[in-house]
Amino acid sequence: MGKFCLFFHIMQPVTAAGHPSPAALPSAVGLDQLSNLRVQRRSATPIFKQIAAQLRREIEQGNLRLGDVMPGEREFADALHVSRMTLRAAVDELVAEGLLMRQRGRGTIVAHVRIHKQAQVMGFMSFSEEMRARGLTPSSRILAFKSEIADASVSAQLDLPVGAQVILLKRVRLANGEPMALERCYLPHARFSQLLQFDLAARSLYDILEREFDTRPTRCEETVEAIALDAPEARALGAKRGDPALLVTRVTRDARGILIEAEQTLYRADRYRMVFIRER
Repeated sequence: MGKFCLFFHIMQPVTAAGHPSPAALPSAVGLDQLSNLRVQRRSATPIFKQIAAQLRREIEQGNLRLGDVMPGEREFADALHVSRMTLRAAVDELVAEGLLMRQRGRGTIVAHVRIHKQAQVMGFMSFSEEMRARGLTPSSRILAFKSEIADASVSAQLDLPVGAQVILLKRVRLANGEPMALERCYLPHARFSQLLQFDLAARSLYDILEREFDTRPTRCEETVEAIALDAPEARALGAKRGDPALLVTRVTRDARGILIEAEQTLYRADRYRMVFIRER
């Protein structure tokens, strides 16, 4: 992964009037505080989108405050009479937007109310291109490369119907033989079914998309957060459980604005840093 079109945010809790709110201690959100949430089952809008929109409004109006802990997934889903998968897809959408955040040991908390400031568009480089530009030799260790059924979260990110087939590519990205990142990306199977015949250990994914599928990745939306590695992640990256990492979540579009990739990449914090250039 290289430099991409990045979004920067001014983060602060706000009141319903849009002014900064006074400091308030975070608390556990009771289901009674969310009793006004309603699901319209006859609506053309997917249920998880309805839930996400209502939670977004509650956060932006200041009814849910910075640091507040959301109800548990099971009881929250039961209260809304929806499946846990549907609720998880709604929460995933707000996590991707930076409004909610998952914390180990605490659950899902209100992270930020955002005022968007879009940064300048920077060079769009693949991991392989960036490593070569730094004089390093990129390579990959493939952990999974297959077709599978998309879950609600992946479907939402790629704007696909739930249950659509996608291609999963999971790999460790290396530079000069040293693990740098653990990458999991999804692509629409209907468009890229022939991708499975290529050797992704030796070639850049974006190079294959451009040369073999006449598809040029041109724009992405990306979020970055700090996490601690769990045991499987740490093993894949040659690190220790609990070591810090950067989790980068992004969706990528082609020249026509069509979604072509959804990706989550974990970067070892001791081997990778991100520099954001801002202009005023």
